Amino acid sequence: MRRRTDIETEDLGNGITRINEYDFVNCYLIEGENSAALIDAGAGMADVGAVVKTITDKPVTVLITHAHADHIGGAVWFPEVWLHPADLRRGKAYMKPTWRAYFLWCHRYKKKTHKVPYAAAFQKDYSPVIRELADGQAFDLGGRTIETVLTPGHSPGSVIFRDSLTGATFTGDNVNLMVTLQFPGGTTVKEWIVGAEKTLETAGEAPIWGGHGDGRIPRTAVERAIALANEAVAEGNEKNSKVKTKRGENRYPMVVYRADKAL
Repeated sequence: MRRRTDIETEDLGNGITRINEYDFVNCYLIEGENSAALIDAGAGMADVGAVVKTITDKPVTVLITHAHADHIGGAVWFPEVWLHPADLRRGKAYMKPTWRAYFLWCHRYKKKTHKVPYAAAFQKDYSPVIRELADGQAFDLGGRTIETVLTPGHSPGSVIFRDSLTGATFTGDNVNLMVTLQFPGGTTVKEWIVGAEKTLETAGEAPIWGGHGDGRIPRTAVERAIALANEAVAEGNEKNSKVKTKRGENRYPMVVYRADKAL
């Protein structure tokens, strides 16, 4: 079932709901027998917490894949969130309303028609308690566990989460149809490959869900992205060059990286 509002929801089955904010960024609510986990919190232009309460009345643990504003901005609607310490400094900055507004402006929010005005980015400005997330940490929801795997790349503290019940793996932006490593804090391409291969190993044949689009990431797309990344590493670092893009078949997947940070 999909409800077309400023926040759209999609029931993925097995107690998993995809929550999409403004046709822009995905969060995933996973319900267990005793509690639930929300993977990423969106940009927070709208009250993501209120939407979650329409889906479940169970206690919710908020788990953040990485500290960019379009994934951690919505944390302001919750009392506490979990984030890897390598992303802590950026996380505190990116929860500020100016950064949330900037991320949506970059994605042409103004060109869309929404019930919540653009100025709503400034409606909420406080910092929840941020708890430090560790590689290998597990969250028992009752009947299923959410497992944490550290995969530096898109950011130094990027993590993926695996649902023990279905095997579904949630990657944020680290593994996506467009891999972006050129932002401040992004690792080398070589380092990203390690985490991407770990993602495939973690997911096995189960679904892989990403932070943008409709969320669906084919395993073959990840394999092609790794192949493109290996090409970049084989070329090595190129001085006097800023950003390079390697495109796969039919344009996607894409790997965007700083040419001086391949190795």
